[in-house]
Order: sequence, then C-alpha cells, then structure tokens
Amino acid sequence: MPKKDTTYERIERALYKDRDEAEQMLTAREQEIRERMILCVAKKMDSPLVEDSELVNFLMHGCGGNATPVSQSQAYRDISMINRLVGNIQLAAKNWYRYMIVEGAKKGYQLAIDSGDAKGAAANLDKIGKYTMADKEDNRLDFERMIPPSFEPSDDITILEGLEPIDNLEERRKELRELARSMAKGKAVDAEIINEEEDE
Repeated sequence: MPKKDTTYERIERALYKDRDEAEQMLTAREQEIRERMILCVAKKMDSPLVEDSELVNFLMHGCGGNATPVSQSQAYRDISMINRLVGNIQLAAKNWYRYMIVEGAKKGYQLAIDSGDAKGAAANLDKIGKYTMADKEDNRLDFERMIPPSFEPSDDITILEGLEPIDNLEERRKELRELARSMAKGKAVDAEIINEEEDE
C-alpha cells in the first residue's frame, strides 16, 4: 500500500501554483494553510529577523486581515511548516548584515585615510577585524591528539551484533557445498562441438 502524502508535502507541491490549480490539488483547509504560509513567507522576506512570537501574533490576528485568524497552537504548527519550507532566513540575513558592515567599514576606512583621520581609520580597521574574526586564531586540528581506532582481528562472530555462531559449522559447509554441486549438475548442459568446414 503506497504511503499517503502528508499535508505539508501536498501544500509544498501546490505552493507556487496559481490559485485555481492549487484549489484543485488541495482541500479547503489545506488551501487556507497555503494562503497563511504565503503571507508569512512574504513577511519573513521583508523582515528576515522577525521573531516567531511576532509571526504567531500575526497569524492569530488573521495575517493583517488577509486570512482567517487561527489559534496559538495552529499558529505554531504553521510556523514549523514555514521554517521547513524556507530554511533559516535569519542566518542568511545575519551573513548579509555582516557583509554590509564589513563593506561599510572598508569605505569608512578609505574615507578616513583620504581625509587624514587616523582615529577613524583605526576604528574602521577594528570593526573589520571584529566582523571578519581576524583577531582570533584559526582553529587548527591537533593531529597529535587524534587517536586512530584500535581494531583487533577476531574470528569470533559473537562480537558482532545480530550474528549467532553456527553449530557443527564444518558439517553445514559440507551440506551447502553438496547442495551447490547438485544444483549445478541439474542445470549443467554439455557443450555442443560444432565442426565448421572452411571455405576455400
């Protein structure tokens, strides 16, 4: 019996379809969830650092009048689905802001140098050092402290999980060899020798 799709999977497939097509793919309840997800994703894109509590409030109050208000527990379920869908936007936004700070500090440094402001140049270099973590040592691996695993060869299969020793192992091997021989003999066919006369 094939596994039934979850609500999330159905909504994810229909998320970027137009409204008419999505309505054919989803139930009315799933369509409502889809609408809320679209509104919340748009809000997260506009303000990537928006807190989950603010999104919960947004959902509970009907997404600014654009959707049906939901309970707090449903709002948290929606947020869980949204985070699975879009990933960690906040992390990407932080990297973007870090990039902007470093670029701004570079321009500030250049302006300070051009105007002969040593204090301003030093402050901008300090900012660059802080946000690029140039003031910290690189994490180097201490290969001396890395210990390779110690393996001991053994013919005792009981040390492996799920394997049990076979009683009368040699007898069992003989039985299996005999079984393989009989199966091979039963299917074996003698080769036909074909004599072809060479044309001259």
